[in-house]
Amino acid sequence: MAITTQSTSPTFFNFLKEGLLLPTHNRKLFTAVFAIIVASSYLLSLDSYLAIQPLTDEIRTDTNNAFNSTDPSSQKFLHLHQEMQDDGTRGFSITGVVYFLVPVIIRSVIQIVLHFSAVATYSGEMHTFASLLGKAKAQLKGPILTLAFVYALEMIAWMVLAVAMVVPLAFLMIKEYMASVYVYTLLVTVAFTFLISYLSFLRSLSMVVAVAEPGRHSAGAVGQAWRMMKGRKLMQAVLFIIVIVVFSAGFWPVVKTLAKKCALRNMAARLLLGFLYSILMAVVQVFDVCAMTVFYYECKGSTEASGTEYIKVSTKEQIDV
Repeated sequence: MAITTQSTSPTFFNFLKEGLLLPTHNRKLFTAVFAIIVASSYLLSLDSYLAIQPLTDEIRTDTNNAFNSTDPSSQKFLHLHQEMQDDGTRGFSITGVVYFLVPVIIRSVIQIVLHFSAVATYSGEMHTFASLLGKAKAQLKGPILTLAFVYALEMIAWMVLAVAMVVPLAFLMIKEYMASVYVYTLLVTVAFTFLISYLSFLRSLSMVVAVAEPGRHSAGAVGQAWRMMKGRKLMQAVLFIIVIVVFSAGFWPVVKTLAKKCALRNMAARLLLGFLYSILMAVVQVFDVCAMTVFYYECKGSTEASGTEYIKVSTKEQIDV
């Protein structure tokens, strides 16, 4: 076992430090996982740039050409307008669903693999990437059900928040209370940001629970994750959310600043900046899951009236397939 009890409880910031160091305990595994995250993220963004944007431009160009060559007062123009509207709606709906589901599925698979990597490494299991996939395949049901359950919760939360925003906002605009509109919009934006961050935290912690405790998944994993965030641990959760939001939001201005200094008409510069951004976000993603794993074991250890500490395992115990 790589977890042993200790007499002193972990410090408040310990899970952040240990999360940062966790990948160093199995460099080969995390290097492979990191490379896959960067490659998938970059290819998905590249696909959006090279496929979706050109398709949108082509449809817009064809539509403009068709309308410009038709008399606006003719019946043909009305028929063309209706036809373009129906075809455009149908085409964008199908394309939109495909380009929404594919990234979600790919990112979900990567999230599951990354959580298995973090939990296994913290537990002292020195896996290769191949052996880790074998372990993940054998325990895949719990994380998938948990991820689906949390996604459903997020959709419900978004719909409730959307209704809570639109209805009062429409009333304030009708009454022309413009100052109240600005204040309410700001409050809803803050609430939306916190809700998204909190649900993301809950999703990741629930995934750690589902991976670390194979018999617990879906509502059980979410409930266990929610119960862990009490008292001092809730403050740590808030700190973690702030750290992740700051890092995630902070990288984009850096890339944007570099973009302004580069000749963006140059395709090579665009590709390089996209790749740089993918690397930065992959760093945040790995740190996010590793710190969450340490946070889970610290919460679990505190409920058992004992702390937890990582012990480095000899590479001779590495599992090969």
